[in-house]
Amino acid sequence: MHLAGHTERETESGSTILVDTHNRPVKKDVWDLYEHAVRTIGVVPTLIEWDQDFPALSELVGEADKARAIIKRVQNEGQADAAK
Repeated sequence: MHLAGHTERETESGSTILVDTHNRPVKKDVWDLYEHAVRTIGVVPTLIEWDQDFPALSELVGEADKARAIIKRVQNEGQADAAK
């Protein structure tokens, strides 16, 4: 599974579109969807994709840490449920 940030662009008609630019941090809505996916299908290899406008390495590592934290939280909840 890959996760990436996007850029919001306004169209000529005034609506906003999301462009999959892979050059921003992953948004909260995407993290929420990722957590739902992990709960539904289980842990799968995950890539944080960032193709341009690279931030500091610490920000990239921070994005990967968010994915790890979600996986750990879901796994810990599963273990707690199994122990009941």
